[in-house]
Amino acid sequence: MAEETTSALLKMQAYSMVVIQKALQNQQKFLQQRMKPKHGQQNMLPGLPSTPQQKQDSVTIHSGPLPIQPAPHTPQHGVTPQSQQHTPLRPNLSATTTPQTTPSGKPPVGSDEWHRQRRENHKEVERRRRDTINAGINDLAKIVPGCEKNKGSILNRAVQYIQQLKENEAANIEKWTLEKLLTDQALQELQTQVEMLKSENGRLRAELEELQGPSKKKQRTD
Repeated sequence: MAEETTSALLKMQAYSMVVIQKALQNQQKFLQQRMKPKHGQQNMLPGLPSTPQQKQDSVTIHSGPLPIQPAPHTPQHGVTPQSQQHTPLRPNLSATTTPQTTPSGKPPVGSDEWHRQRRENHKEVERRRRDTINAGINDLAKIVPGCEKNKGSILNRAVQYIQQLKENEAANIEKWTLEKLLTDQALQELQTQVEMLKSENGRLRAELEELQGPSKKKQRTD
């Protein structure tokens, strides 16, 4: 039983060594192909496998059953020119993919330009508000009598003038209400007198007709 176990372990170790050697050979072959530029591939981006053989080699490296030691760094000297050729493209890509303004023409929210425009808009709104207040105070100075040039005095005088106008209005309303009551009472009395005069006029007409009745009969008999 121990001999069989030992034999199985030896077989597994031998198989593992074969797989490791094959993976190392494939890796070396892949690095050599990377270092040698092929015809028709000078304009291709570095670092991208362009042939099916390279793709197969990359798959073979990563599909080993056991972890593989990293490749030595010496072959990177041959890859350096390709990486240097690829380096100038990065600023152009970043410049095209990160615009400074939004599609609507406004700066991005939170940027320095956005804060500057916000401060300018706030200043413009504040300036318009001050202009409106100053124009209103000047109009009050023209309407309210006895105002001075000081804005505070103009506002105080305007408040006093408005209070005085309200008091005068209340007094006039009370006066007009009393006058209306008196007028209504006078009209009621005149209407009563008219009704009495109408009644008296009707009574006198009836008496006049009674007095004129016998005289008319005598004239007819004569």
